Amino acid sequence: MIPLPSGFKESFFSAGGVAVHYVEGPCNGPPLLLLHGTARDWNSFSVLLPQLSPRFHVFLPDLRGHGASGRVPCAYRVSQFADDICEFVRRVVPPNPALFGHSLGGIVALSVAARCGISAVIVGDSMISPKNLASSIYHAIFFQLRDLLVQAGSHEHIAHGIGKVQLQLPGIDQPVAIAELPGNTPAVLIEWARSAMLTDPDVLTMAVEGSTYDQWQPESILSRVSCPVLLLQGNPELDALLTDSDVETAKRLLPSVEHNNFPLLGHALFMQRPDPVLKAITEFLDRHLCKSSAATE
Repeated sequence: MIPLPSGFKESFFSAGGVAVHYVEGPCNGPPLLLLHGTARDWNSFSVLLPQLSPRFHVFLPDLRGHGASGRVPCAYRVSQFADDICEFVRRVVPPNPALFGHSLGGIVALSVAARCGISAVIVGDSMISPKNLASSIYHAIFFQLRDLLVQAGSHEHIAHGIGKVQLQLPGIDQPVAIAELPGNTPAVLIEWARSAMLTDPDVLTMAVEGSTYDQWQPESILSRVSCPVLLLQGNPELDALLTDSDVETAKRLLPSVEHNNFPLLGHALFMQRPDPVLKAITEFLDRHLCKSSAATE
């Protein structure tokens, strides 16, 4: 079990019959929800909490099928994740929260903002077009990770197996193992294995098959997001999922959008280097949450 940061507490919330586990920080400012990516959980944001929790009332839910939240076989579509989080926002979180979603959590955040009263959204290297996944290294990662989880094994066995996952990288003739890539230290692989082992394999099956995104329709969803949105883009040559084409689509459809590019970071963003990502997040929230608070007074 991951120890909670000082001043944080954990609880459960029932959303449509699904027990959603969440961690909540002290009430130190405006509400901010952090939504994790596929096969991760609330702890993927741990590196950000020392800077965010003194300034915001932070909520970190585990998406259904992840972490300590309930499992619902073959029910892991973006729309279903968004159903849970909308209910969570309406019944647990103080009014008009901001959302920061990484990867899968980013398109869930956009889906929630299209339905609920949200003050601002930050999208952390989330693909806008689902076809990006099929052509990315993450399709191979999720496919092989799903097989590892189905075969089961110890924490160390899963971490070792993740490290051995083979990827075909642009410009390199031979497949490369994840453990050979920069940043994938034994400690990083152990943490990845921990969160993956708490993930329903159906989550990965649906992602690989594409059914996760059955009802993700950016043309209609993004145009209904009225709050300011910040896009955080990693470098596609370093495995980022948010492409330049996605950014142009988002700029065309979103009424209010800003864009930060991180050419030295890949898809993991803050898990690689938190400082530049934190700077972009806090500056954006300082601008827009202040405006939101003034408008409601």
